[in-house]
Amino acid sequence: FDLALQSGFARDSILKTGNWLGPLIVAAAQQGVQKLLLFGYHGKLIKLAGGIFHTHNHLADARLEILTSIAVSEDTPLSMIRAITNAQSMEAALTSLCAIDPLLVERVWSRVAYEVEKRSILYLSRYLSTSMEIGSVLFDRQRKLRWAGPCGQKYLAFYKLGLQE
Repeated sequence: FDLALQSGFARDSILKTGNWLGPLIVAAAQQGVQKLLLFGYHGKLIKLAGGIFHTHNHLADARLEILTSIAVSEDTPLSMIRAITNAQSMEAALTSLCAIDPLLVERVWSRVAYEVEKRSILYLSRYLSTSMEIGSVLFDRQRKLRWAGPCGQKYLAFYKLGLQE
């Protein structure tokens, strides 16, 4: 919430949520929301990229597996895939990959943000037909805005915000 405010979003346009993102997305569409920006920590939103919309770690935690799958789809070298699968945490995977190939890391995480948007729309379509747009912006552990999907990038440009390197 605080990072969204610091980034320039109006207080009355922000809704802080917990782990039940799927029902939130559906409820927003039911209430007529036309544009929704999922603005969150990369370690939480990556679960949406894997189709997990109830994100509490007691229910599901496949973050490294999702990252591995997306990295494979981006033709990541086997040595980097192994670094992901051997990592003890998302942050450890990110740190080790940045040391090897920062440009590839940006490509993989941008793909994660894209998958968050795509899978969120697919999730929503199971419950109702709507024209609601869903964007995603992911920040890292240092609370820097780092990656956005195509729709998220459009929203950032509209609000004249940028991603940090």
